[in-house]
Amino acid sequence: MNNTTAVAPDGTVLPTQIMNKKLGFVAMLLSATGMGLVGTLGRLATPIDPDGNRYIIGDFLAFGRMTTGAIGMLLIILAVKKLPKLKETKLSFTVIAGGLAIGTSLALYVSSTLMTSIANAVFLIYTGPLFSAILAWIFLKEKISLKNAGFLGLVFIGMLMTIGIINYTTGAGLEIGLQLGSDPAFPNKVMGDIFGLGSGVFYGLALFFYRYRGDIDSEVRGFWNFIFGAIGAIVVMIFRMTTLDDTNPLSVMTGTNWLWAVVLFLVCGLFAIGLLVVAGKHLLAVELSTIAYWECVVALILGALIWKESLTLIGAIGGLLIIVGGMGPVFGELSKARKRRSQRAAPPAGTPV
Repeated sequence: MNNTTAVAPDGTVLPTQIMNKKLGFVAMLLSATGMGLVGTLGRLATPIDPDGNRYIIGDFLAFGRMTTGAIGMLLIILAVKKLPKLKETKLSFTVIAGGLAIGTSLALYVSSTLMTSIANAVFLIYTGPLFSAILAWIFLKEKISLKNAGFLGLVFIGMLMTIGIINYTTGAGLEIGLQLGSDPAFPNKVMGDIFGLGSGVFYGLALFFYRYRGDIDSEVRGFWNFIFGAIGAIVVMIFRMTTLDDTNPLSVMTGTNWLWAVVLFLVCGLFAIGLLVVAGKHLLAVELSTIAYWECVVALILGALIWKESLTLIGAIGGLLIIVGGMGPVFGELSKARKRRSQRAAPPAGTPV
């Protein structure tokens, strides 16, 4: 376990926080796995319009994830008898902002995948972990070692390879590029790219704000995170319905869509986002960032197995880079823990044996 001291945005020093690295790594890995299911479950939960296109209801799905998470977390709080702690906990800017940021990010992201290419949407949201690591370096004074910076660079390059921004073909050779211009195949592409960029900014802010208020119980923090996340998703939904697409999800979703939506709400909401809060309490921002990219590998595998999307050699190599870079901090921390245990077990120098 490690102790860390954080400085709040107003300059006040927060209480020393005890970090359980092993718990944090496991929670983040499971959270990223759940997040990687969003694309598949989101497609199954989204109805298709008469023109053959999917309705833009990503904000509603994000709202459902947050609402289900809030209800589930409240039931957990009641089950473990922590309702008094919920009542006693004082909300702060970082608690409110963290929830608003994650809700807004996820609402923008799912809508972005329906308006622009998957490659663009994924790339733009995954600028967030890098943004978070930089913010933590500036404001929390979290040191980014050369080793962790290398791991972060490795997973970022791996992500670019898995989504096709870095590609290699026999005929064209090495290709590097991200299409940000207009595209006839995506009538709302410019707005989709803007939504994608916004999702990355808010995702980075959420990961950053999760580093504060480690004094709050994970269940209590999770409950408020879901409550304010639902508010953030509603704001995006109101904006979308008044400016882009006035589709009412309740009027177009079928029974099958609702069934998959419930699975999405539970797995990608209560489970994945709930564990993200736990991970944020026990890991540094750069550690959160490296493991977060595991989501890309999960999405890549599901795309190949379920949606029959092509899995290129470059994409597979990119996935391997993400695994190596993401697991690097985990094995590094476990190695340090073993050394600390062996040092404590060893007799002091000069002690008779």
